[in-house]
Amino acid sequence: MPRSEPTWFTIFAVLLFSLQGCLTALVSDEGDSTDSSEESRTFIRPDPAEYTCFDFNGWERCYQTYIPESVNATSNVPVILELHGWAMSAPDTRAHSDIMTLADEVGAIVVHPEGILLDNTTLLFGGNEEAWNAGYCCGDAVNLEIDDVGYLLEVIEQTVLNYPVDPGRIYLSGWSNGCMMAQRMALEASDVITAVACTSGYLSFHETSTYQPVPILEIHGFIDENTPYTNTITWGIVDENRRNLESMQTGAVENMYDWAEYNGCEGALPDRNEPGSLYSIQGFTDCTNDAEVVLITVHAGGHNLYANDLCSPDVVWNCLGNQGLSDPQTLMWEFLSQFSKDADESIED
Repeated sequence: MPRSEPTWFTIFAVLLFSLQGCLTALVSDEGDSTDSSEESRTFIRPDPAEYTCFDFNGWERCYQTYIPESVNATSNVPVILELHGWAMSAPDTRAHSDIMTLADEVGAIVVHPEGILLDNTTLLFGGNEEAWNAGYCCGDAVNLEIDDVGYLLEVIEQTVLNYPVDPGRIYLSGWSNGCMMAQRMALEASDVITAVACTSGYLSFHETSTYQPVPILEIHGFIDENTPYTNTITWGIVDENRRNLESMQTGAVENMYDWAEYNGCEGALPDRNEPGSLYSIQGFTDCTNDAEVVLITVHAGGHNLYANDLCSPDVVWNCLGNQGLSDPQTLMWEFLSQFSKDADESIED
């Protein structure tokens, strides 16, 4: 009997080691499966300096994409489309607004689409420069009735398809003509656009038949020499596309009230009022689907509200930046990042 103990111990040890081997193999197989799944979700990180181009309505349309290093295949990140101003381009806008610094900080993908550009057009005002068809403005894009809404929707679709984007956080930004276009996108593609925050431009398109409320922030300089704070009568004098009452009476406050009406905001006066030394904030917060409307007025701000100057031999107006006194990118991101499409839809339900 004493000799039987080692024998049973030996059998038990053999069984234990065999079972351990099976468990190890099972865990290894599961790990391989996980690795394989992760590999299947990889994406090709684009060169931020290269363009992605495609044909849209007979025009070659292009855009650039910047993806921070922190973004990987398993991410689910927001995307910001930043739209350039009239006579600018995607690279110009990147250097001007410094949005890629923000993108690295918050982990957002940034896309810079290009407006339409023609050479040797006969348009008397605003032609031969890159522009968006934002409604009344600007240039060849308006004159040729370019479908920039459809183009930008295609850019968004490609971005969501190719990269780890959260489709519930599609944000638009822009400057001047780009700000106008961002607001038109909110009005015409409200089922896709989550929120808009932009500078120095007013809504210049007012067809609202399919609109669902979208949060809107516009930042405007009180001494804007290009798109005046009070109204745009001066543009109506020189540009026949803006020679109408609806366009010429538009100013920063009027723009805020237009969006408050479209978003079903309660109250005849803004319920948000925050005075400040550099800028003041006013807006409507009690709106349908929590789609806030906000105007930030930069007291000593001109048309260029970014820190960087935009001066060159070709650009001597609207060129001086704020030299770092305020950071519009941070102000815009603080607004945009509050909203997601899923949250809005749950509120609506």
